[in-house]
Amino acid sequence: MTTSPSDPDGPQSDLLPFLRQAIDLAVDNVTEGQLPFAALVVRDGTVLGTGVNTALRDDDPTAHAEVAAVRNACLTHHTLDLHGATIVASCEPCAMCHTACLVAGIGQVVYAAPKELVPGFDTTPGVLTEFQALLRGAAPRTVRHVPTPGADAPFRRYVEKTEGRR
Repeated sequence: MTTSPSDPDGPQSDLLPFLRQAIDLAVDNVTEGQLPFAALVVRDGTVLGTGVNTALRDDDPTAHAEVAAVRNACLTHHTLDLHGATIVASCEPCAMCHTACLVAGIGQVVYAAPKELVPGFDTTPGVLTEFQALLRGAAPRTVRHVPTPGADAPFRRYVEKTEGRR
């Protein structure tokens, strides 16, 4: 049986090249002065779209990598329907990104780094954290962590780059 990144039961090793690509894009995004997040839309082993977080550049709190990747895939392929695709993200998606994926028909999000690795991540429960938990409870198989070597690289690069600005 052949599996692909869109197969939720496929071997984790099938996802590693895409996870590495997302991590590398996130590191590059930090080099461009942006936040350390990137994502790919993948279907049947093919990257349909990519996105990076441009919230700082665009003064837009919704300019997250997963949303940008969905927009890029839809625009590139002239569709609003990404059924059968997977989002491969450098970091755990927020509730907004998870929702955007579901709206586009993306059935699964896999990510390399848990949100706790994000420098300055606030672990205090709040409405967004509660919303994320509700989404995960309603659709438990849609988001999955795949431990990936080097998943912390974008955050290490971000800390290195921003320490000089203080």
